[in-house]
Amino acid sequence: MDDQGSEKVKPKLVARLGKNLFHGSHSMALESVNKIQVEEDILRQLKRSMYTNIPSSFMEIIIDGVVPVIGVDFEGERDAYIVKLSDNTRPDATISCKCSVMANKKLVLNEVELNPVRQMVIDVSCLDKNLDLRLMVCTKKILTTLTDDEKSSISDLINSAVLDSDMKGGLRWPLGASSGGRFSVIATWHTVTKAYKSSSFKLKVRDADRFDFKSGSGETEREIFLKLKRIEPGAETDSICNMLKDSLRLIWEKFLL
Repeated sequence: MDDQGSEKVKPKLVARLGKNLFHGSHSMALESVNKIQVEEDILRQLKRSMYTNIPSSFMEIIIDGVVPVIGVDFEGERDAYIVKLSDNTRPDATISCKCSVMANKKLVLNEVELNPVRQMVIDVSCLDKNLDLRLMVCTKKILTTLTDDEKSSISDLINSAVLDSDMKGGLRWPLGASSGGRFSVIATWHTVTKAYKSSSFKLKVRDADRFDFKSGSGETEREIFLKLKRIEPGAETDSICNMLKDSLRLIWEKFLL
């Protein structure tokens, strides 16, 4: 498994909604800080993370109030599982196996890819809004030419998974079956995603149930993100700028609340 056996996907511009948290001597949301104190030299000293779990009240406003008026069409709903694997020959890489469920309640492997690489991340703290904004340019690589041994090892892990709604992440493995050999399971996600599409972006509303094998912890989140229209090579600068301006204006006026 190497980069020669992968298809490089074009960069995507993604906008995520959430709440920026700043961590100093203690964790604090930006709205808890006096606005006079919010200076760049202060914020630079704090570690930052984005909490992407959208409160139910905001989710209802966006789904029932925003989606019907912004000119998007419902594309469909997808129930999927993602199994994340470590590779002992590439300790710096995480492999994501995207799976669906067959009629016999077993997983079927649909796609294998390396974790997305974030080329750019900009966090925007919106002081007069209820939600903050993260803009990301990221790329990913879909692995298309796995060797027979790699396919067999990954398939064995996927085929041995057992659906279990009582488990965080929605999956469990028989004792000893989730590790050993070249690949080991390090995380599982169960996601139910509703997708809406317009001419300039795709809106996704996702319920995600995750479990991290390394930390032994799980989380359940409701998330909203927008994938802006892919920028094709040779596109005129003015048209790209106008598309970005229109998309950001829509996000600012309709989604940040």
